[in-house]
Amino acid sequence: MDIYKFLKGLEPDDKGRFIHQIWNFSDIEIERTHDFIQRLFPLNEPSALSLNKFYIKDPALIERIRIDPTIAKNLIASKNFFLGFLSRNDQWQHHHNHNQLRITRIIKSLILLVSRDEAESFFQDVISLIHSNASISTTAYEHWNHALGEKSVSQVS
Repeated sequence: MDIYKFLKGLEPDDKGRFIHQIWNFSDIEIERTHDFIQRLFPLNEPSALSLNKFYIKDPALIERIRIDPTIAKNLIASKNFFLGFLSRNDQWQHHHNHNQLRITRIIKSLILLVSRDEAESFFQDVISLIHSNASISTTAYEHWNHALGEKSVSQVS
């Protein structure tokens, strides 16, 4: 799979899905499909939890992705796609939900491939979605803050 061409919207991923097709996933597909998140939000390190170990190894490719305005636009659209899912559902606001790990990945990917401002904006949008009766663990907040490079834990009370 050519991650550059996938993120640009020119080629499908290794499962035959174009980026715009993933953006059209239903909430059930988003919840149950576990491999799309690594394609939409690649990192420069392997995931300890992902079986496919999909990541970008080449710093030159990371820079090529970073400077491409179409890819930046698509990464922001992917961010908004996932925020839409989070805003329509609240199951992710409970202990040990896999969407909390996805949030960490998105923060890291946005910092790596778009900008810190986009990552911080995403984080603030996520925080604004959290209900007062949420039971998100302190560990999840710590992961999000660590991804942002923050030392303090910002929790919703």
